[in-house]
Amino acid sequence: MIYQVNWINLWKSITKFMSLAISVPVILMLLIRIFNLGYDKAFEHLKLWQIPLFLLGIIIFSATMGFIISFAIRFAFIKIEEGNLSGRNYWFFKKTIPVKSITNLYPFSNNGIEAIVADAGKYGKVYISTHTERLDELIEYIESNSTAKLGT
Repeated sequence: MIYQVNWINLWKSITKFMSLAISVPVILMLLIRIFNLGYDKAFEHLKLWQIPLFLLGIIIFSATMGFIISFAIRFAFIKIEEGNLSGRNYWFFKKTIPVKSITNLYPFSNNGIEAIVADAGKYGKVYISTHTERLDELIEYIESNSTAKLGT
């Protein structure tokens, strides 16, 4: 059984976040500069009609980067086959662990990675993206076929 990552919704949310995270400080700095120096002196090299194009460029940049990131995360799908769980480890390398060996499930959030870690001790860890489709079904399957319970 394969559990895909819902990368399109992830792309939309990354695009929104990046657009706001870049646009708001830029707009604030533009406004501060306008109030301090006046528009004519502060932006003598910039025409008024160029500002919306600049903001559109930020949105296009955010959408492009969001697409690249979310498309890469698309490959973090989870596959359960013959009692093994296959997915990606922290470094995004493919990892296969026996489901029965999973002893711990816990949430993980660091450097923009939001996942649930399936820890199988000596077999290693698989990071399950929180954007995985049917995540509750997957967690329930792991809990019913191993000793692990999802901690908070």
